[in-house]
Amino acid sequence: MKAVIDLSEWNLTDAELPGLDNMAKVHLRLPYPGYKSLMNHPPAERRRRIAAQIWEAFRALKASLGKVAFEKTGTHYRPVGVRVVLPLNQLPALLATAAVKTISIESIEGISRKTPEPESFFWSIKARFSIQIENETGGFQGYEDRILLVKAVDEEEAHRKLLPGFDSYAEPYLNSAGLLVRWQFEEFLDAFATDVSSLETFLRDEGVEVFSELRNRKLKPEMEWHRRV
Repeated sequence: MKAVIDLSEWNLTDAELPGLDNMAKVHLRLPYPGYKSLMNHPPAERRRRIAAQIWEAFRALKASLGKVAFEKTGTHYRPVGVRVVLPLNQLPALLATAAVKTISIESIEGISRKTPEPESFFWSIKARFSIQIENETGGFQGYEDRILLVKAVDEEEAHRKLLPGFDSYAEPYLNSAGLLVRWQFEEFLDAFATDVSSLETFLRDEGVEVFSELRNRKLKPEMEWHRRV
């Protein structure tokens, strides 16, 4: 079911909107066409039809607004929505139209947005540790890249929380040759902010993405995707 995005940030509910005539600056976003109805067309035709459907939605939204002035968002060739100033009580009717996918409020006359409390989420932090052996000065050195999960408001806080534990991780020990060894923190390599704030989320059967890296590689025949019609 469609709803006005983050309405709670203004201490409002959907049920209250019809009774409010406060003027609000809002961003109305157009729907993006689904792919299933376009699969029997070649890519160039799909692109043309996507553009046509977006412009159709834009014209319908423009008609719904009547003579109200608005600012088109997106590009000249591909709009994504409009910014417009309207009474809050008009939002439910606009949201019910097929031409509007989402509505977000940017400002409201006479109402201030709540100052959000900093919220902690789980961060995946990738850190490198060098394996240092007593008096070893040449050759190859082993190292370890660890990914650690920690709950923090931001990346900086995540780093601060982890650093004390790295000291104990680097506590020296004697290896089988009688040499001291330590796993010394070297640097933070990467960070990934999950959208998870509760431990219970990690129990979901579908799993939780806790780290992601995007890379490129040579495309091999066995990895090609040829859709069968």
